[in-house]
Amino acid sequence: MQFFQKVTSAVTSAVLTASMLAGGSAALFTSTSAADKDAIQIVNEMGMGWNLGNTFDCWNTRGWTTDTETAWGNVTTTQDMITAIKASGFDSIRIPVTWYENITDPATYDIDDAYLARIKEVVDYAYANDMYVIVNMHWDWESGGSLWLNKGADALPQFKTMWTEIANYFKDYDQHLVFESMNEVTFDYDVLNSFNQSFVDLMRESGGNNADRLLLLAGKNDDLTQTCSDSYVVPDDDMVAVSIHYYTPSTFCVADINASWGHTETWGTETEIQDVYNNFNKMKETFVDRGIPVIVGEYGVLTTEKDQKDRDDIKLYLNTVASTALAIDGLSAFLWDAGNAGDMQFFDRKELKWFDPTIEAVYKNLKQNGAGIKFEYTSTKEVTIPLAEYKDEYGYTVTVAGYGANGEKLEKVILNGKLTGDEAAGYGIGFCAKIDGQSNSWAAETATLDSSGTGTAIFDGIFEDDKIGDIPYEFEFSYLSIQNWWGGTADLDSVTLVFDKGVTTVTAVKDDTKPTPPETPAPTESDTQPDTPAPTESNTESSSDSEEDSTQTPPENVLWGDANDNGEVDISDVVLMNRVYVGVDEISEKGLANADVDQSGKIELADSMNVLKLLVHLLEQSDFPISQ
Repeated sequence: MQFFQKVTSAVTSAVLTASMLAGGSAALFTSTSAADKDAIQIVNEMGMGWNLGNTFDCWNTRGWTTDTETAWGNVTTTQDMITAIKASGFDSIRIPVTWYENITDPATYDIDDAYLARIKEVVDYAYANDMYVIVNMHWDWESGGSLWLNKGADALPQFKTMWTEIANYFKDYDQHLVFESMNEVTFDYDVLNSFNQSFVDLMRESGGNNADRLLLLAGKNDDLTQTCSDSYVVPDDDMVAVSIHYYTPSTFCVADINASWGHTETWGTETEIQDVYNNFNKMKETFVDRGIPVIVGEYGVLTTEKDQKDRDDIKLYLNTVASTALAIDGLSAFLWDAGNAGDMQFFDRKELKWFDPTIEAVYKNLKQNGAGIKFEYTSTKEVTIPLAEYKDEYGYTVTVAGYGANGEKLEKVILNGKLTGDEAAGYGIGFCAKIDGQSNSWAAETATLDSSGTGTAIFDGIFEDDKIGDIPYEFEFSYLSIQNWWGGTADLDSVTLVFDKGVTTVTAVKDDTKPTPPETPAPTESDTQPDTPAPTESNTESSSDSEEDSTQTPPENVLWGDANDNGEVDISDVVLMNRVYVGVDEISEKGLANADVDQSGKIELADSMNVLKLLVHLLEQSDFPISQ
């Protein structure tokens, strides 16, 4: 999942990159890095991902503009923009797309050809950088709204018709392209499961590379707890992944200063970091351990000044989520970035640089050095959680979403503390439950803390309502809200969860081991596109010569491979060299001297191939970034 795993395909795709930048069809792009991989391996190769947010997902734009891409204030997406994202450490991008406003006939649901072509163009930008790319169906649905996906089961014909057109349009693209069914829909489980099954069926029936393309299935509102539920059914297919979004805790990630449900400016206590480990382990246990990878399609934190989030804590949160995903096989996480027009702003698309360079450094470091952590797992029937860090104005709100992944049942909750007066203190322990088949219902059990300093609530599956009486429920692992409801007062130290069988507890330990880069395969005949210029005799000779010279000391003031002359060498230099080779770009005299690895006086394919080999060699020696 780290940089070394991605470099494998770079050499074999260098010639293909040159052809695409000259105008060749990216649909023919084939890289050995994705071919014949299973779903877990592909998600591992996706590594760290980035969202092209507030761009093609814009909606409610017809009537005052016809340019969906820039309607919410972002600039037109360019090749240079995606190349800069790649250079920052990302190996995948997600392109959220709103399709419904770009159909030519509401009766036939036919998508505008020009809009499809523009989406294809941006997909090709990612392919030119040997990146994975997710295309989804994003804001064709809105909370409480009337868009076509809000029609529920009645929207299935339109859903299938539009996805069939998209599938046929991209059917020749290789496995670097991933389709995502929907985004954050709140369908009931039966409808959601039906849509996801129909999505898989129509993709497989469309043929071409869709027959075994990785498909990303919408979770239940893409919520951790609701998706990690027995009611959520994954279609029986070997090449599917599950989508979950991670904005937890919401009071830090998405609550602005005026949020009535709570707002926190800081994050990063030991307990809060442990919550990330537990929650990602729940994704692992629920899906990955069954061979189904998870793609965290969105995570992030509000960044605008009015939201008053601590800048260092934003950086810590992003690093924790990204490194946790990197450390777990079968998990990949995508940063949500609204660009220049939104409330989560990370990469300045106008200036092609990060608003905060220290955040870019987080991702570059993870790309170079890996997650830096690994996880150890133990099983226990009792989990004790300190309460000091969970205190709020109402009592305590404890995150427990990371438990219950393997059908464990919560049998009892024990409060641990001491009375501050003579009278016993009564507590209500509120929680999310499934009642009459409906998730996210509210229920509560009670406990009385007496002079012994403990109080026990029995979770027997019956919630007693004062007006209705006994109500059966299924506990859903999300949170516990512990409040002093009656009687005396007490100081609580911790809460102990008692399960019917062992649950997994997670411990993060330091991992100093860098991944070993796999062997670089030689390009094969099948890797060559029809438009790729055939190597000439002089190219072949220079390639041979440069292989012998590529590790020699460069001439004075020359930094081999630094085609853009920015003081370091990375994959963006290789892309630029290929663009110069095919005549679609120019570079400075210094850039030419740096890029002319074989010192032949011009840039050839052999030069870019040798820079890629040099990158692999220097990465093995931990000398990245390259210096003079």
